[in-house]
Amino acid sequence: MKKNLPLLPFLMTAILYTGCIPQKTSPRVVQMNNSVPTPASINPPQVRNLPLATFSYHKIKTVQGPILTVGESHTGFLFPPFKEKIILLQIFGQDCPHCFKEIPIINSLQEKYHQNLQIVALQVQEPMSKGKANSLIQQFNINYPLIDRKEGNDLMYGLKKNYEWNGVLPFILLIKDGVTQEVFRGEKSQERIERAIQELL
Repeated sequence: MKKNLPLLPFLMTAILYTGCIPQKTSPRVVQMNNSVPTPASINPPQVRNLPLATFSYHKIKTVQGPILTVGESHTGFLFPPFKEKIILLQIFGQDCPHCFKEIPIINSLQEKYHQNLQIVALQVQEPMSKGKANSLIQQFNINYPLIDRKEGNDLMYGLKKNYEWNGVLPFILLIKDGVTQEVFRGEKSQERIERAIQELL
């Protein structure tokens, strides 16, 4: 993580201007650190059977307390505790109304596909107080790992570097076997997300 420290102030400043966007709305472009190279295409790489050795690993404390091991590479994120499942990585903000509209959808998908799907959430706006975090968990019945911004700097950096994420919310990745298969930018319907999940089963 130390090698990324010079870039983190730029990234953190840009994330302060995250914008929520509803379905069918063009995202507001937020200028971020231009010194970080971004791929020519915004489509996630389609790589199969990626060697585990290409991943760098982080130990991240979740809001609920347990430590979550997360592997990161240019193709996606790897969550060893859930290696047999499709990962839905939800990027949201604690003050984003469009993100709040998606949480019941995500909860419904988790319940329906619990044998094959695991949700992991990353909150990227201002760091949450313990009271705010507990309130969100109770209000939206969040029973999956929740990572707050103060613990998720490495993941946020990876999103910018590999997926040209410019701070727009909500933002979802569907990941299978450490490879990102689908990227959802802005609010999407349950039918659209569910169709993508079914294609990966």
